[in-house]
Amino acid sequence: MASDELQKRVSQLVRQSGGLADGGNLQEAFDALKEASHLDPENASVKDALVALEKREKTGDVVALIRSYLGTGPTSDGEAALRALRQKHLPQEEAEQALNDLLDAPRPVDLLDTLTGTLIYRSKYAQQTLMAAFEKPVSALFDRFYDRGPESLKAFSTIPLNDELWTSKDDQVKAQQDLFQLCIAKLIYMDVKHKDRLLQLVARQIAMAPANVTNLIDLDVFEVILDCLDIRLEQRLRSQAMLATSKVLEATKERGEQLFAQYLAARVGKQTIDDCIVAFSSAAAIFPMIPVVAAQLFMTDGFVQQLVPNLERNFESGSQGKRKSATLEVAALELLSAACVDKACREAIDRYCSPWLRNMSDEAEGKHKALSSLVLAKINATSSEEVTSKLADLVLVNEVNKDQAIEGLAYTTLQPKVKEDIAANANLLKRLIAALTDRPSAAFGCLTIFSNLTTYRPPQTAEQKKMAQLKAYANQQKQVADDPLDNDSFVTSRAKKLLDADIVPALVASCKQTSSPTNIAMVVKTLLSLAREQRNRPKMVSQGSVKLLLQIRERIGKTDKSSAEASTIDRNASHALARLLISVNPEHVFSAGSLPASTAVSSLIPLLTYDTDAEQRDLLPTFEALLALTNLASMEDATARDILLRPSAAFERLEDLLFSSNTLVQRASVELVCNLMASPTGVARYADGSKDAKRRLHVLLALTDADDLATRRAAGGALAMLTEWDSAVSAVLDHVKGVELVIGMCSEEEEEAGKSDEMKHRGFATVLNLVSAPGQIGERGIKAVKEYEEELKKALRTTRNQDVLALGVEVLKRLK
Repeated sequence: MASDELQKRVSQLVRQSGGLADGGNLQEAFDALKEASHLDPENASVKDALVALEKREKTGDVVALIRSYLGTGPTSDGEAALRALRQKHLPQEEAEQALNDLLDAPRPVDLLDTLTGTLIYRSKYAQQTLMAAFEKPVSALFDRFYDRGPESLKAFSTIPLNDELWTSKDDQVKAQQDLFQLCIAKLIYMDVKHKDRLLQLVARQIAMAPANVTNLIDLDVFEVILDCLDIRLEQRLRSQAMLATSKVLEATKERGEQLFAQYLAARVGKQTIDDCIVAFSSAAAIFPMIPVVAAQLFMTDGFVQQLVPNLERNFESGSQGKRKSATLEVAALELLSAACVDKACREAIDRYCSPWLRNMSDEAEGKHKALSSLVLAKINATSSEEVTSKLADLVLVNEVNKDQAIEGLAYTTLQPKVKEDIAANANLLKRLIAALTDRPSAAFGCLTIFSNLTTYRPPQTAEQKKMAQLKAYANQQKQVADDPLDNDSFVTSRAKKLLDADIVPALVASCKQTSSPTNIAMVVKTLLSLAREQRNRPKMVSQGSVKLLLQIRERIGKTDKSSAEASTIDRNASHALARLLISVNPEHVFSAGSLPASTAVSSLIPLLTYDTDAEQRDLLPTFEALLALTNLASMEDATARDILLRPSAAFERLEDLLFSSNTLVQRASVELVCNLMASPTGVARYADGSKDAKRRLHVLLALTDADDLATRRAAGGALAMLTEWDSAVSAVLDHVKGVELVIGMCSEEEEEAGKSDEMKHRGFATVLNLVSAPGQIGERGIKAVKEYEEELKKALRTTRNQDVLALGVEVLKRLK
């Protein structure tokens, strides 16, 4: 090919490659450049085009896709650009180009906010560009991100908080303060949209860099945040205002409490309906955050005494007997409800407000009725049954104000009679269980009700009962008798009704909707109570309780388990799991693919150690964990046995429990050891010739002579399985009293018919193993057992059990 024609062809291929790349056909574009390179390997244009195309392939040509989408391109270009941003890291030049293109977008498009936020989050070069922008005033840039959308604004707000970006600490602090002040300045405008986004940024700034912005928090900042707690505003905004308020109070401490008091005094002092609504709203929201300070303000001379008269004047001032502001009454009721967290406030509300509350509960409708009934429930100003009836009706018929009614029932269900009434109302139970998943805002109240209905009375030792009597005597009070409606039989009946109403699937679903430790704790507590009754367990397992409890423990494991709440959740979840796994076939529950048994074993092992934080030592979790582990150790899959037999604190703890002074715990420990003998590792623990193995065998032999028959039986079963191994036979023969104790099992005498045969069977099975071992070990066994031949014959004469007789005859044959 002539030189001119060659260059012409090369140029044509380079242009063709560019067109193909712009059309998204990168492979064909590469093929064209490959041909051009073959024709002219040293051509600079071809080399440059190849480098550009390789870079384009790595980044997915994000810039071109963004420009196409922002222009007149299809949505698919925007989606492709978004995928590329999430998967690849742009070079500096392209990242800066992409950021500029997005910031200068010619038209609003659906993915603009998401593209901008993703680019900032994913690209350090985009972050560096924005960091440099803080050298100058950024109010215009802030407004652009604010208008762009929540993802863009959130991503932009991370720039001052990213320590890796800043070389100057002073510059970073200034940037944080600039951003904080921009948020507050925008919040001040009455008509600004999306205040919740701004409050979210304020809360994050205070949470992540409190020292740098706390000095900027004054009464104006408090006012602009607290005004957003107004009950007339949408819930999303109020939720963000609650979070921001919480962070502000944490950061400012006593100064913040003083600022809150000033704000409240100023609002109430204006005596307008609007100001009182805002004041009551903010006070109600803040009460749980700083209850001591809020209670002091609530108890200020004259406030609670004049509250009802002022509210009644609000009614009288309305035309033709109508309320001038129903919202003011709702705000006041919200405040009274929140104030009930403090005992002195409850007493004051009861003294000065209860007639008005009762009247409101009887005659009002909707939210007024729900809130007034809730406050009455909290202060116990009227009969629990009467309030419960009103609250139950609200749950059944009123969708709008159901949350307050459910919260009220959470208080009244502390009374045993109310528990019975609610449990007997199948329709009400059904509505409450539905609300647990349908109304996340009511989840805490629903879970509190379920927990109250199913909580068993804590068992008391004789010593504790005596101390309670002495305490009542010392206080010159008559000891209050336990309400029979909280006896175990009644609690079990209520639990059964909840289970029949399908509470377990609702608990499973609710845990997917919440991360609240308090809610999770009540779910676990309810499951623990439901699992107490053995007949409930199969249904609970079939409805997903085991999987849920394991997931909860896994979730807790990823948090700080040092907190008391996390520790309680963890232990109660393990205990509930233990109860469930006692009564079901583990082969039906666990499989290697979906739910491995190893997770359950690991969850139960901590229960082998007593809870050191408990007021009194509770052996029940340990006992039930041993039973569950025994069940798991019976599985064909050896996983559970292998985990327990590893050299670890778990096996050491199991050995300690063999010496427990509690008969049931000791028995369960021996039964678990018996099941572990199905593993070669378990046999080795008792028969590998080591000093520890000899000690363990000594304990096991001694347990064949325990006072408790079931303990003896389990120890005998373990020995029978153990001596199927030659090394174990040798170990028994080496023990100074080994053969004598084994013969003792054969000579068992038990008054109850058939019980002695159970021990005889285990004894003769062990003896047969001793005399049947191969070689010299078997000869030693025959010689040792021969000395007890008459005792064995005598034992056989006292039984008619065919299995025992068959074993005995086989032993005697070996001795001849």
